[in-house]
Amino acid sequence: MLCCLVHAAAGQAKDDRRGREIVRLEGEWREAQQHNDRAGFERLLSPKLTFVGTSGSFRDKPGFIARRGGSWILRAEAYTYADLAVRVCGKAAIVNGLEATTGAGVAAQARFTHVWARSKRKWLLVAVQRTEVMPSP
Repeated sequence: MLCCLVHAAAGQAKDDRRGREIVRLEGEWREAQQHNDRAGFERLLSPKLTFVGTSGSFRDKPGFIARRGGSWILRAEAYTYADLAVRVCGKAAIVNGLEATTGAGVAAQARFTHVWARSKRKWLLVAVQRTEVMPSP
């Protein structure tokens, strides 16, 4: 199945609609992380989630949720996404973007890849990979 870069290909109405849905879900995911919203995690995360953090840590869904209380994102004044690119590939969507936190002691940037899968008429986040962006010298 061919992938479609959402917002870049003409005539891809179904993929564009799915892409807009993924962008909306990305906003919900960002909010859930910023506010340690366990109900949001349960609603958005696949039971088969794999999460790789900027330190190289690897977690499954229960491990991810259990460690959220110590996240630096919770201490940030702001947690934002930028440069989102969504590719819809049938029942999967791949999102790349840049996340940033601002605030005393928590200013950081990371590139991320999120993989969403559609099952039973619902999109769930199945994989997260973060890579820290080092400040320029």
